[in-house]
Amino acid sequence: MKKGPDLSREELVARYEKQSMDKVWPIFWQYRSLLFAATGTMIIFNMIGLTMPWMLKIAIDRILPNADYVLFWILSGSMIIIYLMRMLLRYVASYLVDYTGIRLIVDIRQKVFRHLQSLSLKFYEEYRTGKLISNVISDVGLLNMLMRVISQAGEQIFQLLLIALLLLFLNWQMGVLVLCTIPIHYLNFRHFRKIMKNDSMMMQEKVSEISANLSETLSGVKVVKSFAKEHSENLHFFQNLRPLVDLQMRVTVDGVYLWAIFDMLTVLTYLATIGMGIRYVQMGTVSIGEFVAFYSYVSMMLQPINVLSGLSVTFAQGLVGASRIVHLLNTMPEIKEAPNPLQPSKLIGNIEFKHVMFSYGKDQPPVINDFSLTIKPGEKVALVGPSGSGKSTITNLLLRFYDVTSGVIKVDNLDIRKLGFEAYRKHIGVVLQEPFLFSGSIRENIAYAKEDATEEEIENAARLANVEEFVETLPEGYETIIGENGASLSGGQKQRLAIARAILKNPAILILDEATSALDTVSEYLVQEALDRLMEGKTTIIIAHRLSTIQNADKIVVLESGRIVQQGTHDELMAQEGTYKELYQTQRKMAIEH
Repeated sequence: MKKGPDLSREELVARYEKQSMDKVWPIFWQYRSLLFAATGTMIIFNMIGLTMPWMLKIAIDRILPNADYVLFWILSGSMIIIYLMRMLLRYVASYLVDYTGIRLIVDIRQKVFRHLQSLSLKFYEEYRTGKLISNVISDVGLLNMLMRVISQAGEQIFQLLLIALLLLFLNWQMGVLVLCTIPIHYLNFRHFRKIMKNDSMMMQEKVSEISANLSETLSGVKVVKSFAKEHSENLHFFQNLRPLVDLQMRVTVDGVYLWAIFDMLTVLTYLATIGMGIRYVQMGTVSIGEFVAFYSYVSMMLQPINVLSGLSVTFAQGLVGASRIVHLLNTMPEIKEAPNPLQPSKLIGNIEFKHVMFSYGKDQPPVINDFSLTIKPGEKVALVGPSGSGKSTITNLLLRFYDVTSGVIKVDNLDIRKLGFEAYRKHIGVVLQEPFLFSGSIRENIAYAKEDATEEEIENAARLANVEEFVETLPEGYETIIGENGASLSGGQKQRLAIARAILKNPAILILDEATSALDTVSEYLVQEALDRLMEGKTTIIIAHRLSTIQNADKIVVLESGRIVQQGTHDELMAQEGTYKELYQTQRKMAIEH
């Protein structure tokens, strides 16, 4: 067997399809009962339809020559019953196919979404959001299409085999000649399938890329407008669309050639059938009724050939989308929950870092280097240092967004790697420099921290966070819709809303990541007042560039290149030469100059 670079493109595509199908099939197997029921119902539906040409043969050979009205009424009644059965079977089959498809889409989208929630931050740093949206929406739709293709293919293959047997039963010489056209149809579709399949795969990749670019541009619409880049973004979007148009036209043109050849072969098949029919009828070996039935079965035979050829291209498209879904589902989270994890119902917030080392990859230099620190319950500790010194990484490790390379992090004397994600993180509150808000109402955004929160609890949290101060000025109060990521709110208002959410959560451990650095003086005062209320009695880790905001911290830890170079209170650090004193004096000088 050939390996690696010795494989031709065709062999690589075939191997890719096989590997993808091996991965996709277990997903379909979960719905096997519904799939078999839907396919079986359609097969019975088509089998009943195959009785019609035979009844036509009886009508021509027996009823017309003898004016046999008794047989006519029997035949008419039988046809009416058969058509009623077909109507019922069509309804049942369509219902089963659609129900299976809807179940598949809902279950797989839910499964993909749940899986995405389990993946680590590193995955989201490397994978574009627009592509993920395309995976969840478009590719799952293609998975549904692939399921329908498999069901239809089984139905059409069975119908083709049954028609072939009927043709051979009616007249084996004519049947063999007509069935010889099937390989020619196959070669025609096989040739164009390879071309159209490659173009279709490229088309789907291009659509996914365009989705990612579109999501990115729309998310950054403020930047686009502020730099007056609307025209260049429009041009860039058009340039991305142009190759897609070319690919779509190539697929369309190839499709025209494919069906033109199919139509020509169909006409030749009909002419050959008629020519042979004339000869055999003249010879008396075939009756007129048998010829009409034979001709009808030839016409019915071409339909599954037509459907199967179309399904081959659709199958390739569906397989691409399905394989991407499977690839996504096979992406293993780097941070895994321990088997039988501990589920702490309460934490007091005693935090201990012991000789923690961390790097983002095996060949990457350490970002955190031999970091050891103990934070007592209720203590306020500030992490300071130049950009890239590892401040945010420390909090990400505490939240277990990443796992330490070596060393250990303990909370209340428990290794955080042994704790259940949800049970552990519900005891930690985070307020970021740029808080993320959902597009619902103010009330919904606060209540996000606690689903069963009462109105009194929500409004109390809002009052403590100084949210009430601006909510009272809004016509709809707490029911005001704030738009995507709080678009209708100012920076200070968004920050206070995030603090209200943290107050409602009432965590044992609090992380404040540059929570006031982007605010004006008035907003900073209101936010700082809210933060002071929030920090009461909580173990707090504060990340701050503005050193004036952390002078009252119980302990200030100064980092450089992931190492602790100084620690102590503000007064203790100002009394000694070092990084902290230099940073503080530099910021104070800049503040005076401005």
